[in-house]
Amino acid sequence: MKKIILIVAVFLFGCSAVNKEFAEKKLLMGTAVEIKIWFFDEAIAKKSISDAFDEIARVENIFSVYKPESEISRLNKSGLSIVSDEVIQLIKKSNYFSEISGGAFDITVLPVIELWKNSKKKERLPSKKEIENAIKLVGWKNISIDEKNKKINFAKKGMKIDLGGIAKGYAVDCAVEYLKKNGIKTGMVNAGGDIRCFGNKTWKIALQNPRDKNDFITVLKIKNKAVTTSGDYERYFFIDKTKISHIINPLSGYSADESISSTIIADSATNADALATATYVLGPKDGLKLIQLYKVAECLVIDKEKKIYKTTGFTHYE
Repeated sequence: MKKIILIVAVFLFGCSAVNKEFAEKKLLMGTAVEIKIWFFDEAIAKKSISDAFDEIARVENIFSVYKPESEISRLNKSGLSIVSDEVIQLIKKSNYFSEISGGAFDITVLPVIELWKNSKKKERLPSKKEIENAIKLVGWKNISIDEKNKKINFAKKGMKIDLGGIAKGYAVDCAVEYLKKNGIKTGMVNAGGDIRCFGNKTWKIALQNPRDKNDFITVLKIKNKAVTTSGDYERYFFIDKTKISHIINPLSGYSADESISSTIIADSATNADALATATYVLGPKDGLKLIQLYKVAECLVIDKEKKIYKTTGFTHYE
C-alpha cells in the first residue's frame, strides 16, 4: 500500500535574517527523504538533522515488511507476537482509519499484494479463485490487540499486515517531533512526497499533473500542516497488457482504479498518509464524503476521467 509521489517541489517564502538554511537528503524507507531546517547554529542544526534521519531509520526498522527482524515481519511470520507500545498504537490508529473508511484502508491487505507480486513474476493475471482465497485473509477486525500484555494476534492463519500506507507518514511525524525537541522551530521533512512543514514559514508545494510531468494541477500554500498524495502514475506494472496499480483495493482484491490521485492536507503526516490511501481507493465521491465526515482534513481527488474534485476547504490553501 505504498503511495506515489505527486508533490514535486517545495519552496520557502521569506528568510530569517539570523537563521540559515540547512538541508540534507538520504535514502530511507525505499524513497528519498529530505530534511530542511532554519537555525542559527551550524553544529546543532547538522546534529539535529542527523538525529532526525536516525529516527526515521528507527521507525523503518520496526515497521518494514522487507526487514526480516522488524517487529512487523516477526508478527507476520508467527501470527502472534509480543510487540512494542509503538506498534500497538499505530495498528490501533490504522484500524481506526479502516473503520471510518469502510475498509478502503486496511493493513491486512498484504496477502493480496503478495499474490499480485507473484503473478507479476509468473507474468499472468491471478485467477478469480486466487483473488477470492487471498481476500479471505483480509479484514482489520481479525486483528486482536491485547494492550495489557502487549500482544497482537491474528484470527486467521496466513494473515499478514503491511503498514506501508501509514508508517511513512508516521516516520515523518517522528522526525519533526525530534527536530522540535532539539530546539528547531522551522523546517520541513519530505519522505517521498509525504511532507510535513512546521514553524512560522509558509511553503509553496506544487502538485504535479499525474498525466503530464511538465504540468502542475495547483500550487499549495502550507503552514504547519502535512500534505500527502497517493496515485497510480509512477508505481505500477503490466500483466497481459493490463495496468496494475501498486495500491490494491482491500475490498475487491484488485488494483484501485476509481482515481488517478488523491491529495490530503492534514495536521499530521500520519493521518494524511492513511487518508490519502483511503480516499484514493474510495474514489472522488465517497472519498470526499469521508473527508467531510472526518472534518479535520482537506482533499483533492482526480478521477479516472481526469476530473478534479475538492473539499470546500481545500481552496483555502491554493
